[in-house]
Formats: sequence, structure tokens, C-alpha cells
Amino acid sequence: MSRADTLFKRYEKTSFNFIPLIVNNKKKVYIITGPSASGVVIFGNDYLIEFDKKNNIKSKKSLHKNIIPVNYTDDEAEVMTIHNHLEETGDLITATDICTLLLYSPYTHWKQHYVMSEKYVSIWDCDKESLFVMDTKAWKKIYEDQKQKD
Repeated sequence: MSRADTLFKRYEKTSFNFIPLIVNNKKKVYIITGPSASGVVIFGNDYLIEFDKKNNIKSKKSLHKNIIPVNYTDDEAEVMTIHNHLEETGDLITATDICTLLLYSPYTHWKQHYVMSEKYVSIWDCDKESLFVMDTKAWKKIYEDQKQKD
């Protein structure tokens, strides 16, 4: 990452975390933005760099176009968090969202994190480290049915 590269954005009180992967001889590095202060988890401002067999950069792209800080406290009632995906980010939770949750949710009281998009709701169970995805239409129906019961 050179300072002249305009793709990568640095924010105050954050740092980049690099996650290198080699899967089926394909090399890539995910970059997530981590907080340098406690009490906040950062989603977004994340990137993917892919390399060829000679370790030259083949492609690089921004995964989320924005930075999404989510604050947390010691309040044990704070068990659910949420963020939205714009169309350009995609309809499902990203690998970097999951990585961020695996790294930081143990320091919170979060039980679930929701990623909402136009087509799907991704529900990450922080305790079980498992993912459930449902259609947004089904989600809205369940929500409306629950409101009527209440």
C-alpha cells in the first residue's frame, strides 16, 4: 500500500489488520480496519487484494465503501447489533464482517449481529459462531406478525 494509492483510506484512531489466505493455491489478503480504542467495533473500510502465482497484485478492491463504527458498553442488555449493506457491498454478510465479529464480539455482550440488505438478512450468532440467512420478505413478515402479537 503506497501513500499515493487512493483506494485505501486511513481513519484516526484505527489501524489496518492484514489477514493473508492461500486456498487452492489462490493467494489473497483481506484488510480490515481495527479500532485503536476500546468500546468500538469497526465494520467496513475493508479491502481484498488478490495475487497471481508470482505474487504480483492481480486485483484490489474495497468491500464496504464506508466505515461503520458500532459502540459497545459493559451493559449486559446490549445483546444485538446491526448494520446495513448497500447494493454495491452485496446482499450477504461479508467474510470481513465475520472476521471482525470473530475478533471483537468476545469483548462485548453481543449474542447476535444482523446484516440487512435489500434481499437478505444475515444473522450471525456470536456465541455459536454460526450464520443463518433469510429472505428479507420473510424477515418483514415475521416482524409484522410479532408486532401484531405484542
